Amino acid sequence: MKILATFDGTKFSESIMPRLEQIAHLPNAEFTLLSVAHEPDAKLRRRGRPRPIVVSDAMGRGSVVLNQIDATYAEDKTQAIERRISETEDYLSELAHRLPEGTSCHIEAHVSDNAAQEIIDRAREEQVDVIVMATHSRGPLAQVLFGSTTEQVVRSGVAPVLLVHPTA
Repeated sequence: MKILATFDGTKFSESIMPRLEQIAHLPNAEFTLLSVAHEPDAKLRRRGRPRPIVVSDAMGRGSVVLNQIDATYAEDKTQAIERRISETEDYLSELAHRLPEGTSCHIEAHVSDNAAQEIIDRAREEQVDVIVMATHSRGPLAQVLFGSTTEQVVRSGVAPVLLVHPTA
């Protein structure tokens, strides 16, 4: 039985872990722990010492000193994506260690702006038997306004979806 379990890095999404621990005792249970992170933006990092800039009027009077700090990018987008994937893989590895010993499990970290489509694509490609996800159980109006990754995955029909609603 192939199980695709999805996580978004929050405690809320980790509420599915007790169910996964139960499922792990089924014969031939194989887990894929999947997380889809949003594409990161490049970040500016302030480097160097402030450089004073003296500004004065045309007559040389009324000088003002401004401090300018050189701004450089700490990493480019490719590096930011690689960092995000690495951090997500570390997170998923920690979750995998919470499953019972001997559980067949592999992890997948992806970066995409469309988490639902990535989950659907992975489920289709892996031909999973069930997808396990946490759900907020928002009302219909909230789903229309905000959208729902869970709702999109359920409506795709790619595989049965076990929805876990945390009680706390």
